[in-house]
Amino acid sequence: MSRVAIILGSTRTPSIAPNVAALVTKTLEPLLPAGSTLTTVSLRDYPLAPYITGPPPIMATPGKYDDAQTNAWSNFVSSLDAVVFLTSQYNASLPPSLKLALDVLYHEWAKKPVFVVSYGGAGGTQANEHLRAVATFMKMNVCEKSVELPFGEGHNPAGGDLQGATLKNWSEGEKAAELKAGCEAFVAMLGSKSA
Repeated sequence: MSRVAIILGSTRTPSIAPNVAALVTKTLEPLLPAGSTLTTVSLRDYPLAPYITGPPPIMATPGKYDDAQTNAWSNFVSSLDAVVFLTSQYNASLPPSLKLALDVLYHEWAKKPVFVVSYGGAGGTQANEHLRAVATFMKMNVCEKSVELPFGEGHNPAGGDLQGATLKNWSEGEKAAELKAGCEAFVAMLGSKSA
């Protein structure tokens, strides 16, 4: 049994992230081991101060930070067995809300299996690569497969909805197959972790 969370990296409103998370959930949930739980979490539910107080997170004790918000986030992340990071791309990188959520902790992330799914005009390639590099540096167990979901022609990401060619490609087309393969690789990591 594994406790898995899909963490929405963008806090933008309106956001397409909940709709992308629903697509990931539809693909991932049937593949998870029996008894596993899958939760979608918005970083809006864990507001963090835009600065870090106290010792650097690598020197801190999980759950014993100087502020209640970081402790709540620490306790939540500590309770997870694995994470799917769902990220948009902001200026060739990951959203600042997600970077902060990573940076305020350290030990809580170590050795957790993580799977990265990005989306954007060109699939969020740079955000995907950056997030995978950060996760590797922070000693997470990063899935070899990642998924980049590009918006289709005429798609309006500011509207918060999946539409037309984007929806079709992500739910039925080549990207749907890529997402399923990535989810299968991620789930295999969960099995090897518990073995």
